[in-house]
Amino acid sequence: MRLSAIVVAFGKEALLEDCLSALGEALAHVDGETELIVVLNDVSEAVRERVQRRVPRVVTVEGSPSLGFAAGVAAGLSRAQGEWIALVNDDCVLAPDALDEMLATGERHPDAGSVAAQIRFAGKPYTLNSAGIEIDDLGVARERGLGEPAVSVEAEAVDVFGASAALGLYRRAMLESVGGPDVSFFAYLEDADLAWRARMAGWTCVLAPRSAAAHHHSATLGHGSKAKHLLVGRNRVRMLAKNAAGRHLRRKLVQIVLYDLLYVAYAAAADRTLAPLVGRLRGLREWRTYRAAGRPHRREITLSASPGVRGALRRRRAYRSVSSGATPVAAGATHRQEHAGGRQGDARRPSIR
Repeated sequence: MRLSAIVVAFGKEALLEDCLSALGEALAHVDGETELIVVLNDVSEAVRERVQRRVPRVVTVEGSPSLGFAAGVAAGLSRAQGEWIALVNDDCVLAPDALDEMLATGERHPDAGSVAAQIRFAGKPYTLNSAGIEIDDLGVARERGLGEPAVSVEAEAVDVFGASAALGLYRRAMLESVGGPDVSFFAYLEDADLAWRARMAGWTCVLAPRSAAAHHHSATLGHGSKAKHLLVGRNRVRMLAKNAAGRHLRRKLVQIVLYDLLYVAYAAAADRTLAPLVGRLRGLREWRTYRAAGRPHRREITLSASPGVRGALRRRRAYRSVSSGATPVAAGATHRQEHAGGRQGDARRPSIR
């Protein structure tokens, strides 16, 4: 089988319907055999029945809220048969030719273990949410191109550090060689951790610039929520423990600690939460365990220069510009109401040219 697409469904039922409808159309554009796998982590019985009745047939996998995204992906992978695996968030709506473009790009680059896409904010369809992910020398993962105009994306395929799991295409051989997503992460940064391990194993990632999708960013927990802060803080420390080479940590440790202290202080003042600190402390308690787990594959690789605190503030402003003042699902509903009549805001058909 050429391609398996996996969606982990978690509560966002209206967005899930949009996601599956667009994804079915994108799969129909792919030459060769494909399959769609939906992991039912948290949906109502009515939605469950509608998913199971979809034509073409959908492979459903029973999950639970306790699995989270990472283990939900692993459950889908256990059923997937494709040479390529597409991960699609249930709040992400693909353009019809998105998967076809990603497959063509991946197959032109035999060393590519993954392919990234041009992902736009659903509420701002001409603004980038992600054009791949980067990890800097302080171990901070960030979305490449965040907040920039979509027209700024390269015209041709370029090397990027990794693919965002909001929409990412992965070569099965790569996933098998590095062990797939770390299910202990539950949610957040599991894609960055996977990208780091793939890089250390010698795989590359390429951006397919003409592959587009619209993403309702953080529709599950909400950007800046206590739960997200907690998971990101914990998983940041876990990712560093697993993957950062000892020599790199010795060179950058003071800067890493200062960065995190400033981030924690800023979040406490701006978001009135100590969840980033609590998450990091939980990660530190597990440091030795994750350090030992990463030892077999760990080696020093080149990471980009950190944009520092200013870069973090720019990223925060970009996210705030699309999420301020709205609950996660309400933001998606507002988008559908405002743009129901025109192609400019149609999340099913992101304009890519």
